[in-house]
Amino acid sequence: MASHTVTLSPPSSRWIHWVSATFVILLWGGSYAATRAAVQEFPPLLLAFLRFVLAAALFVPLVRARCRGVRLAPEDRWAAAGLGFTGVTLYFAFENLGLARTTASHGALIIATIPLATQLAEAARSRRRPRLRVLLGLGTALAGVGLIVGADEGAGASLLGDGLMFGAVFAWVAYTFLADRLGRRYPNLWVTQAAMVSGAAFLAPLAAVEWLVAPAVGLPSPGAWAAFLYLAVLCSALGYLLWNAAIPALGVTAVNNLIYGIPLAGVASGVVFLGEPFTSRTLWGAALVLAGVYAATVTRGFKKGATGAVP
Repeated sequence: MASHTVTLSPPSSRWIHWVSATFVILLWGGSYAATRAAVQEFPPLLLAFLRFVLAAALFVPLVRARCRGVRLAPEDRWAAAGLGFTGVTLYFAFENLGLARTTASHGALIIATIPLATQLAEAARSRRRPRLRVLLGLGTALAGVGLIVGADEGAGASLLGDGLMFGAVFAWVAYTFLADRLGRRYPNLWVTQAAMVSGAAFLAPLAAVEWLVAPAVGLPSPGAWAAFLYLAVLCSALGYLLWNAAIPALGVTAVNNLIYGIPLAGVASGVVFLGEPFTSRTLWGAALVLAGVYAATVTRGFKKGATGAVP
């Protein structure tokens, strides 16, 4: 068949998706410390490529068993390619290269601006002005980012690394809208593997070039391999599966609102596991970022509209 129409979850089961999406946020919060540790021993693009090759392979038996007969409609081919290119290739190229040049704490705090970027993208798509609270939240969050970016350079952070993390923000917003579109027409499991396969395919030539030009390094340590498995099995395979299931059930903006919880886990994991500093400048910056994102995106209740957005 050409496509598979997904039935949205009834209200009584939406709490399951809230719980699973929150669990994914905890996993992804810890991914910044894991990635920061892994890229010290793995070339960044090669790490991303291997991560999604393994994650996609884990999905093969599940997809074959549960998605027999599902075929990609011709009009969705570009969207499917874009899904992997934005959510895997671009996002993790920016993130891995960024975390090789900045701290896990900085990376997690910058990624926390995704809900705010999503609100602005929603306004642009609907051709309306952003609400006043969104603009105020944007100003507050940018003030916080201004405090964070460039701080603690002697402890592993840099302007270049922080800038690359902003590239990951924009890539993820684009990915989320594509996932919302395809998630309504095809099984979640199938969409997740499609993103991983196409993303890994786009990463392959980049990783090959990196392997050829990067300085030779020794074999990764057991700790680096453990970080790699955490990223591939838990953050990618399990995380993407649960996240993509939540998007059509709860809506793009509602799900992305949860991302403001990532800094809590991300900063904590960087401080505890990597010994990263948590200065007063970072503390105030984090407070402003979270306050701005919260003010701009959190409403009294989540109401799902036709586009999956929260009005």
